Amino acid sequence: MSRTIVYGDIHGCLDEWRQLRQKIGVKAGDCEISVGDLVSKGPKPLETLRFARNEGIVTVLGNHEEKYLEIASAKRLNEPIESRGQLALFEKLNANDLAYIFAMPLFIKIDNLTIVHAGLTNSVRLDRLSADQYSILTRLRYVGAIASEYRFWSELYNGNQGFVVYGHTPGDVRKDKRSLGIDTGCVYGYKLSAAIFERHGKGFDCDRAEIVQVAAKERYA
Repeated sequence: MSRTIVYGDIHGCLDEWRQLRQKIGVKAGDCEISVGDLVSKGPKPLETLRFARNEGIVTVLGNHEEKYLEIASAKRLNEPIESRGQLALFEKLNANDLAYIFAMPLFIKIDNLTIVHAGLTNSVRLDRLSADQYSILTRLRYVGAIASEYRFWSELYNGNQGFVVYGHTPGDVRKDKRSLGIDTGCVYGYKLSAAIFERHGKGFDCDRAEIVQVAAKERYA
């Protein structure tokens, strides 16, 4: 039976990603998806991006890939570039690299399984996203009107857009009733994680997702 394999934030940690795929035993027919943030911070951002592209791994747009879209737009419009930290790598991207980034979706939905980079609020409807909601999917962490009322988004998520797998917020694997966070901070010297889902009937048994991890070789950021 084919599997759907979702990877947490890679951030240029290509050696660990290769090791994780070997540990999982990726085989033909498996569907591989990245939650985004392939690039920045780690040792091999460009190589990681090209590895994902060459392997046909579908990548959801992360906030770090989004910065390259902003640079491309600024250059096209001859506007000042704000993301100076990403400019050096941007200059090394070829046409195929840019096409891969521009093609990254904001979310992937497969039956009852939804993959985004950062998170969702209960007011978001993925089938009719408004432009001002794009940044929610790539940058969300906390919700609340004032700091004293902040709650992590997944604590309040009601599941109306499916079971959500996400990255963006490094820490331990975070399992809530309707979501799973798998950014385990490899670039900071912790672990790289993947969640493996198998289809049961018309959807995925998300409560039984298998978590596979490898340790970071070192701390990169």
